[in-house]
Amino acid sequence: MKQIFLIFSIFCMAVYVTAQTDYSEYLNTVREKLEAGDCDAAQKYYNVYKELTGKTVTSMEVLLSDCGKEKTYKVGDYMKVGDEKYQVAYVRDGGKHGIAILNKGWQAIYGNQQLYVTKKGIPTLEELRIIYTNRDVLRLYDTYWTCTLDSARTSQSIYAIGVYYFNKDFSTGKEESRRLDYDGCGILLIHRF
Repeated sequence: MKQIFLIFSIFCMAVYVTAQTDYSEYLNTVREKLEAGDCDAAQKYYNVYKELTGKTVTSMEVLLSDCGKEKTYKVGDYMKVGDEKYQVAYVRDGGKHGIAILNKGWQAIYGNQQLYVTKKGIPTLEELRIIYTNRDVLRLYDTYWTCTLDSARTSQSIYAIGVYYFNKDFSTGKEESRRLDYDGCGILLIHRF
């Protein structure tokens, strides 16, 4: 009788411990795998969670069903790029590809000017012309730098100090070139997707 009681007690404790186990770590792992884009691993961890708990999480199932699908955007949507929130400024291929922008506001660009302009993703003059077509949706009405060098103006005179880049005024559509130490232009960083 003592053995039966002991076995029954162990069984009850096992059921109690299993009932008290926190399986949220499985859901946290599912989230981590989804963020990393590893849809298969996320699904496997979610399946284990469901088997152990007998529960489903609707929001997690929606995320899993969307995982791996190519996201499409429209002009004005927001997308996360690194730690920043960019706004979609132009789309093609049904919204699968395009240009997203981050408005950095009014700044002069100093230092190693050409490196800053090209490495930080400032648009070319042609890209800025494309963004300009959607200025009302994006609410852009300032003048913005491009990374397009005005080589004719930069090299035309020995008195031309510095390099000149084109900019575009989104309120008038006018394009001109200025030295990079001019602080009357805003900076749009772009992400090509």
